Amino acid sequence: MIPDFPTEKNELAKFWNHYLEIKQKQLLGYWAEIPAFSIHEGQQWQLERSDGSVDVSEFEEISGNFTINLDNVPNLTPDKIREQLDQVANEATGQIAQQIISNIIKATSDTGNIIDAQFKPLSQGHFLKMLESIDLSFDEEGNLIPPALIMHPSLWEAKKEQFKAWENDIEFQAKQDSIIDRKREEWRAREASRKLVD
Repeated sequence: MIPDFPTEKNELAKFWNHYLEIKQKQLLGYWAEIPAFSIHEGQQWQLERSDGSVDVSEFEEISGNFTINLDNVPNLTPDKIREQLDQVANEATGQIAQQIISNIIKATSDTGNIIDAQFKPLSQGHFLKMLESIDLSFDEEGNLIPPALIMHPSLWEAKKEQFKAWENDIEFQAKQDSIIDRKREEWRAREASRKLVD
């Protein structure tokens, strides 16, 4: 009879599952800050928006796997397990990021909230139009909580000096501040309305 160690196996499984969760969060970067909720059963989930609209979606599978040959088990060190789990995390986070981006594209397409640059370089005008098209959030003192700007790393490298120059452009900053001030008033009105409903 081959001995079994269920308690030890469970502890190891917990350890490596925890490692995998941490690794995925590291790889997801900004996306890891999106709130997550566990749903333990069902085939679909429902999103109810503040305007009363409802969106129902099917669950999408995210997976990553690796296989260990029995011949390799005697030499299976924690470092080798970690290397395999890092590959699983890479696969899974790539799928998660793709799903998030696909959902954002679908939501913005459905609402018509898209700024199409028509293959022209990103300009101040494009940026201000984007700022106009979204709700902005503020803290309790009314200070802006800056929205995230997501772009491909190569585009960021090509544009970051241009973005820094915009910070010193008085006319651009005045236009941006005007939009933010108006959005702050809209936010205050939304907050006041929400508190009255509560």
